[in-house]
Amino acid sequence: MSIVKRHLAESEERMVLVEDICIDVGALVLDPDTEEVYFSADDEANKRAYVAVFQAWAKGAIKGTAEQIFEATKSVLED
Repeated sequence: MSIVKRHLAESEERMVLVEDICIDVGALVLDPDTEEVYFSADDEANKRAYVAVFQAWAKGAIKGTAEQIFEATKSVLED
């Protein structure tokens, strides 16, 4: 696999993991019927999401640098 494809795959995996964590802590809401993801507008849940994502990163569950993890979380919560 080329380095570009590997970086793209790592980035996509990181985004999926971050989104899953954000759903788990309530920062995002998954509609089970449509599988659409919505923002919860819960500031406390957003804070919990950052904490949970960085804890997962610290345990090695998410690959990337701290900056990549922060940017992925910010992207998921603000887009």
